[in-house]
Amino acid sequence: MYKEQVYVTTNVALVLDGMVIILAGYAAYYLRWLLGDSAEWGMEGGMFISIVMSLMFVNCYVLGQLGFYASDFNPPFRVALRKVVLAVAIDFSLVTLGMFFIKEDTLSRLFLGIYAGLVFVGLMVVRALFYHFFRHSANAYGMRRILLIGSSDRVRSVFDAFQRQKSWGHTLVGSLAAGSLFEIEGLPCLGTAEDLPRIIAEKDIDEVVFTVPGNVPFDFPAYLDVCKEMGLTCRIVPAMFAPDDGRWGLQVDSIDNIPALSIYGTTINASGLFYKRLLDLIGGAVGFALFCLMYLPIALAIKLESPGPVLFSQVRVGQNNRKFLLYKFRSMYADAEEHKQELMGQNEMEGHMFKMKDDPRVTRVGRFLRKTSLDEFPQFINVIRGEMSLVGTRPPTVDEVSHYTKAERRRISMKPGVTGLWQVSGRNEINDFADVVRLDLEYIDGWRFFHDIEIVFKTIWVIFTKHGAS
Repeated sequence: MYKEQVYVTTNVALVLDGMVIILAGYAAYYLRWLLGDSAEWGMEGGMFISIVMSLMFVNCYVLGQLGFYASDFNPPFRVALRKVVLAVAIDFSLVTLGMFFIKEDTLSRLFLGIYAGLVFVGLMVVRALFYHFFRHSANAYGMRRILLIGSSDRVRSVFDAFQRQKSWGHTLVGSLAAGSLFEIEGLPCLGTAEDLPRIIAEKDIDEVVFTVPGNVPFDFPAYLDVCKEMGLTCRIVPAMFAPDDGRWGLQVDSIDNIPALSIYGTTINASGLFYKRLLDLIGGAVGFALFCLMYLPIALAIKLESPGPVLFSQVRVGQNNRKFLLYKFRSMYADAEEHKQELMGQNEMEGHMFKMKDDPRVTRVGRFLRKTSLDEFPQFINVIRGEMSLVGTRPPTVDEVSHYTKAERRRISMKPGVTGLWQVSGRNEINDFADVVRLDLEYIDGWRFFHDIEIVFKTIWVIFTKHGAS
């Protein structure tokens, strides 16, 4: 119910904010017409509509990034004021920048100033309405009175979650201990679970949330029967839930109409996967086009120096141990793999990887290709085929993975990438496999779509500056 309330409220806020942008635009146009010479000032209908529509989308995104459409969407007045000022500044800065790029110099600065002022007032009115609504609802007669039952740490986690989770009106009456009594600041302990029937009657309880740990004997059917007989809503936090799980905690899912409790291996969700694949297809297409353009001159240079294939292919390990053939421009002599064991004593890398600064197996053309990262471009074939991602973890060899510990195997829980944190962190300066694992897990645990875009631009910078190249 609380999630649905957030969904409804968020959509109402989006609609109201959109109406503010539209109404403020027409009001600003009319006021500018009144304040100036109507014969000298005017704006084409297409330009006006473009500005209003652009502002609607930009404002929606900016307010979302500032947290106005999150579950904790009702900040104090001073915080809201500061964030709305920032949002309006960003909105109109982007509009002005857009006008500059399309060389539209007839747009009235007075119109933009009036428009910005009206948008600010409108957005603050919307925030004030929401502030009043939730403050009023929280003290309304019909607010939900909630009782928590469980252990100290689990009750505290649910209590904190309720404090963050805004709703149309709920209050936490207290808690009952499933075991020894405990005290939580702001939440009185009213007794033990055995007191449930009495507390329900005395405290006018509407809803009971059970958050009992799995190692505590608890007669769930008996307590649920009490709640059902008295017509109360019950919620059960699964025993699998751990308060310190953080982002790796239990999530509720469903298979058709069958409820399922899920613990995901990565933080990326379905929409994140969609946007990431979209970026892969766009970036992969651009990279593949560049690969096709450079193929003939690079192939000729490779063939002139040493016999053998132009492209080097090797079995690598992809997401969750899937095997695939990774492609690169050949930068070593054709028999390089046969001589690898002879050089293992000169390995400069701590751990499961092999790296040698002055590897005698690398050709002169190969050194140039590695220095400029041109040898990596055939990997865009793997990106288009879906075996790799534009940004991801470093693609390991089968031999490397065979020596992984359980914790190290988590780095292959996402698709390997053409680039990644290791690429923009000075890959030539990393001499410990533990650092590679740390960077890959840091990427997996902190994945964000815009972080991928940031890494792409940093990679381009690294290639042009030749920093960290092998």
